[in-house]
Amino acid sequence: MGTVIVIASSKGGVSKTTLTTALAVNLAALGYSVGVVDADRNQAFANWYKMAEAPALSVTSCIGHNEIVGHLIAESEKQDVTLVDSAGFENQTATFAMGPADMVLIPCMPDRNSVIEAAKTAKQVQSVSQIARRDIPYRVIKSRWNPRGLAEAATLEDIEATGLPMIRQHLSDLVAFQKSTYSGDMPRTGTIARQVRSIIEELRGLGAIEPRKKGRAA
Repeated sequence: MGTVIVIASSKGGVSKTTLTTALAVNLAALGYSVGVVDADRNQAFANWYKMAEAPALSVTSCIGHNEIVGHLIAESEKQDVTLVDSAGFENQTATFAMGPADMVLIPCMPDRNSVIEAAKTAKQVQSVSQIARRDIPYRVIKSRWNPRGLAEAATLEDIEATGLPMIRQHLSDLVAFQKSTYSGDMPRTGTIARQVRSIIEELRGLGAIEPRKKGRAA
């Protein structure tokens, strides 16, 4: 079976779909077979992919909490990596999706409310871990981030004070991310690709992505 990575936060607008898109496109460019499950009723990723200039991905939708676990297990049997773009509010589907996850990524923007919601999502993962009787790893990932910004410095202090584990690499607040929602072209070169591939390397080191591609067909 391949690995399952859930992108989740109880806060909307923290770049869950952007992170999903960047990971999916760059993982596929590296030769991984990638599935994306759009678990958000808004279907932002699924709609983006319809007009995207992207490598071949297996894109499916599943918004029902009673179906999501079986759906993810079936997808992970076909793909090297299955990514889940969850809804931007507390819902049962996101919670159930954490059950089979090998990693939960929690995007956090540079503001205090994002940290509060990230901490809530982390507690949600911990609760699901207790139900599943296994450790489900999670990491906060800094999104729309300027490493030299004052708000970012304050937010980083808040994250560290909560003890939430973080991915070292951040995603910058770049115009190219916004443009990709219209153009359908998520960059596979340049600054974005370097940042995303650094995240991928960290996830490999954490065991959330296999170092070698099996290249299974979607």
